[in-house]
Amino acid sequence: MEEYIIPRRKRIPYGMMNFAVIRRDDCYYVDKTQFIPMIEEADKFFFFIRPCRFGKSLTVNMLQHYYDILAKNKFDALFGDLYIGKHPTP
Repeated sequence: MEEYIIPRRKRIPYGMMNFAVIRRDDCYYVDKTQFIPMIEEADKFFFFIRPCRFGKSLTVNMLQHYYDILAKNKFDALFGDLYIGKHPTP
């Protein structure tokens, strides 16, 4: 009799707002890191408006992890395969 291994499915992180947990648990994640250079180049303000449940809090949490100097040792694990990991800002 053959043994079948059911592959682990990625979860949809509905309601999750912790970027590090989503990346650690290998959940589905839409990469929004390509917008970081645009945010950095904005003149004074960057108005971030989206309807409810469109990932505003998760995006802000992702930015916290990106700019947190204390999380520098986790950068490759969190951002290595994302756009900003391959194209970091100065």
